[in-house]
Amino acid sequence: MIKEPASEPITLRIAGVPEHFNLPWLLALERRAFVRANIELKWNTVPEGTGRMCAMLNSGEVDLAVLVTEGAVRDILRGNPCRIVGSYVDTPLTWGVHVGTNSTIVSASELQGVPFAISRLNSGSHLAAMAYAQAHGWTPKETEPRCGE
Repeated sequence: MIKEPASEPITLRIAGVPEHFNLPWLLALERRAFVRANIELKWNTVPEGTGRMCAMLNSGEVDLAVLVTEGAVRDILRGNPCRIVGSYVDTPLTWGVHVGTNSTIVSASELQGVPFAISRLNSGSHLAAMAYAQAHGWTPKETEPRCGE
């Protein structure tokens, strides 16, 4: 019996944030599941988040990214030719507005003009803060972390 030469593996460059929901990818890499499927998977951990991964997709630096859908939609509307091909999580993330124990703020109406702490511009926390401000009739400024203006 003559074995045919193995075909070249498919190379797939993927990006994701350093979060627990990417554990299945990392375990599959560790267990060489992609090698057995003739896929050369190159994982990129992107601590900068959704905005950076959208830029990586746009530049062709990665082929696939696991990122926040709202951020991808926003980037697509701004001209990124990437496509959303599926969802990874069926339930939305639960975001909250939190204040310190010693804060005098007790209601949402007191937050107008108060800076919101976000992880990064264009991150999920930034988009959530922008949506929160808009829902309360405030005019948020996209380029500033102060989303309660």
